[in-house]
Amino acid sequence: MTCCSAGIEQGTFESLADHWQRLIEGCNEPTFFDSQAWQKTWWSEFHGDSELKLLVVRSESGDVNMIAPLMIDGSEISFLGSTDLVDYHDFLTRDRLTPNCIQSIVSHIDEMTEIDKILLQSLPGNSPTITQFREAAEQAGWNVELEQEDVAPRLDLPSTWDEYVSSLRKKDRHELRRKLRRLEAAGEVRQIELSDPVEVEEAMADFMRLHRMSTPDKNEFMTADREQFFCKAAVELARQGSTRLCFLEVDGEREATSLSFVSGNVRYLYNSGYNPAQSKLSVGLLNHALAIKSSIEAGHRVFDFMRGNESYKYHLGGIDRQVFALTATRRSQAK
Repeated sequence: MTCCSAGIEQGTFESLADHWQRLIEGCNEPTFFDSQAWQKTWWSEFHGDSELKLLVVRSESGDVNMIAPLMIDGSEISFLGSTDLVDYHDFLTRDRLTPNCIQSIVSHIDEMTEIDKILLQSLPGNSPTITQFREAAEQAGWNVELEQEDVAPRLDLPSTWDEYVSSLRKKDRHELRRKLRRLEAAGEVRQIELSDPVEVEEAMADFMRLHRMSTPDKNEFMTADREQFFCKAAVELARQGSTRLCFLEVDGEREATSLSFVSGNVRYLYNSGYNPAQSKLSVGLLNHALAIKSSIEAGHRVFDFMRGNESYKYHLGGIDRQVFALTATRRSQAK
């Protein structure tokens, strides 16, 4: 695959829709953050004064080989979407292994004299973009720094629930079984999983209620703007069959919730909440455990807990993957 040029198509999500979808279908492990529905929803809610830059790299035959959803804020160019709402970023390609395309992106940005800083946040540790972009930017005369931002635990799923439970550390396995028995003894227990757009939209109020009551930090995080974004994104991705909105009910009352998105064979746990009055029943953790069970039954191969080192992720078998930020500054601007 040879990439020969980089072109900019500004503000034309619609004209790129078919190319966007084809790249996602050809990508080894696309995330729901890569979807145009997610990107368009974020841009409509939070773009502010930023300028949209959709850089498109074509092959010699004219095929679209890469889309780089970027935005410009002053003299800085960055991925589309902020780290408070986006756990993973990357360029969108068929195989994410296209150094010539990366070279074209860097060359194009290098010619944008108003840009002094390139900020690529939330890059998964296994992304070839990290090495390829760094090498291309340094060759173009930019100063590049790489720093670990966070960890994102994930779990390779076995084929059965029993295999999963058996794979946990002895103490975690014992605790999970004990907590499940205690929950079942507390009353009538049911987990429901919503994916229909209408049902998701109707149930988001309950998600918000449980999310806000979980902790003071979550209550502070969920501003009116973020609530509106969460609801729009959940419904838009439900229309694509990606949304999984779960509730754990005890005697008919919703006591815990989680919002996940499925992309390919990976389920991504985006956010969650629970009723602190039921913390003795471990409703939050068990809602996640039952979501893992649902994922196993659906044939998913990975359950991704996403960014953050909360202890429950490790009790449920999560293994860290690092997340990085790459910052490039022009030599003349480097300090």
